[in-house]
Amino acid sequence: MRREAADLPDPTPGELDNPAGREFRRLLDEEPYVFAPGLYHALDARLAEMTGHDAVYMSGYSTVLGQFGYPDLEMVTMTEMVENARRIVDATTLPVVADCDTGYGGIHNVRRAVRAYERAGVAAVHVEDQTTPKRCGHIAGKQVVPREKARARFEAAVDARRSEDTVIIARTDAYGSANGDWDEHVERGRLYADAGVDLVWPEMPDPTREDAVRYAETIHETHPDLPLAFNYSSSFAWSEADDPLTFAELGDLGYRYVFITLYALHSGAHAVYEDLHRLAEADETAQFELEERYLDHPTESHHELSFVPRYQATEAEFDPEAAARMRDSEGFEGADAPEAEASDD
Repeated sequence: MRREAADLPDPTPGELDNPAGREFRRLLDEEPYVFAPGLYHALDARLAEMTGHDAVYMSGYSTVLGQFGYPDLEMVTMTEMVENARRIVDATTLPVVADCDTGYGGIHNVRRAVRAYERAGVAAVHVEDQTTPKRCGHIAGKQVVPREKARARFEAAVDARRSEDTVIIARTDAYGSANGDWDEHVERGRLYADAGVDLVWPEMPDPTREDAVRYAETIHETHPDLPLAFNYSSSFAWSEADDPLTFAELGDLGYRYVFITLYALHSGAHAVYEDLHRLAEADETAQFELEERYLDHPTESHHELSFVPRYQATEAEFDPEAAARMRDSEGFEGADAPEAEASDD
């Protein structure tokens, strides 16, 4: 007999294991703060792991610009964002925090988005209180939804998770929005904490020490144990500030999760631009100069970065002729690749 949709079981918390979420929670509990560089593709996540980071952040702006060439104006779908998160998760053992924008619609969309990201293996998602379509918090024109709708959005996100280990981060853009102010910024943080989120991210329109300190001190008057998140945004020239905040200071203030949204994108775009500019001027000399930088560097071998030896070993395990083909052909053969077994012929 055909079952009606209303009869289908609704997954409940505890039905999904999320070891990445557990690890992220452990870091939040045990470390002064957890830092995650913002990035947008799998290789950067692998490089972050190689260089000793504890977590990575799939930045929304980085994803839409780096993968699609778009501005951060909610022009990319939930499916496209989740697929990128899945690729990043598959490339690293580090916990991945992912941008979930506004949840991509109404309550049902928010719930679906949280579960889709969970299935992709992320440790945490952040959802924001802007209207749809949203925009980068540092692009003019943003506004926030009414408090009641925002609270419902976050309650739905918390309720939707299938693992209690999945971390839900609530971002508020009230400060600097067309219909918000500082007091609204603080009150929304309290409201979202009461809705059950794990961290509150107060997005700041500029990098002032005073705002970061004032927000933490004010919200902790009523919610002393509430962990906060801080966007050490790439939109700001921190190096030009008179007294720039440090990660350690933010941790002391209660900002337990600190991240730089577009770090890898700025790093990569700058390096690639400079190298391509040199290539246009100097032809093969530019390649020689690039080799001087990457030969004998941890990133020298793209084969090693992509784990070719591991894949060669797996291929040989399931294909008896693979090791012989590797031995008898030209090309990279990693140290972990198996030796060809003696033939009975």
